[in-house]
Amino acid sequence: MKLIKRHISSFLTGICSVLLSLLGYSCSSSPNEPDYPCMYGMPTGGFEIKGTVTDETGKDVENVEIRVCPHKEFSYLTNLTCRTDADGNYTISAPVILHMAKVVCIPEQGALEPDSVVVELEYKDKDKYDDSWYMGHAEKTVDFILKSKNTSEE
Repeated sequence: MKLIKRHISSFLTGICSVLLSLLGYSCSSSPNEPDYPCMYGMPTGGFEIKGTVTDETGKDVENVEIRVCPHKEFSYLTNLTCRTDADGNYTISAPVILHMAKVVCIPEQGALEPDSVVVELEYKDKDKYDDSWYMGHAEKTVDFILKSKNTSEE
């Protein structure tokens, strides 16, 4: 009796191993898909948020920190950060699905106030790849016009 139970257990273990192997194989990327990380049971896709940062006079502001984080939704994404270039431009992208993101603009200590905005990301090109887990790619432009700090006391 113990021998039969052992054979049945070995057989079931082998079946489970094959099924898990097939699941891992089916999750691997095909050659025409973007190179996004694929996690079991998790939709893939990505977003890109870009824009410019200027002051009230229209002058480009460089070296401003831009942060993007999830807004009131679960995500394994922590804050993504970058800095503006000499022309005040920035671009942040990630292979993550977010429907609402908070974009925060933090200038260096000085005469400009920080600013933030919550944006909704709309994913397109969902049918571009033959993959039911691919949710598409979202692009959003977020421009900031930073106000001067009020240095006079009221």
